[in-house]
Amino acid sequence: MKKILLIMLFSVISIFAYEELTVDNFDSKIKDKNVIIDFYAVWCPPCKILASNLEDFDLVKPDNVEIFKVNIDDQLVLAKKYGVSKLPTLVYFKNGKPINDYVGVLSVEELKQTSDENFK
Repeated sequence: MKKILLIMLFSVISIFAYEELTVDNFDSKIKDKNVIIDFYAVWCPPCKILASNLEDFDLVKPDNVEIFKVNIDDQLVLAKKYGVSKLPTLVYFKNGKPINDYVGVLSVEELKQTSDENFK
C-alpha cells in the first residue's frame, strides 16, 4: 500500500513540476522563445505518463527549449484556441507562434527528436 501511495504522490507532484500558464500570462511567457506546452488534465492517466517523460526529457533537452503546462480544466479558452481536443497534447511554439502539435504519450527519445526537428 505504501508503494502505491508513493507512486500516486510522485505522479501528482510531477504534473506540477513546470510553470502553469494561464490566459493572463500565456503570451508573455512564450514570446521570443522555443516552447513546448503540455496541455493536460489532472484526471488523465496518459498525461501523468507524459509528465514523467517530460521530467526525464528536461535533463537532456536543448538549453534553448522551455517547457510549460496548461491545465485544460482551468484554461479551457487556451485549449480551444489551440485546437486541443485530445489528451495529452503537446504544442510546440517558436517565437510565440504554434508550429506543430503532437497528441498522445511521447517517449524521451521522441521528445528529443521532435524538439530537434522543430527548433533547428
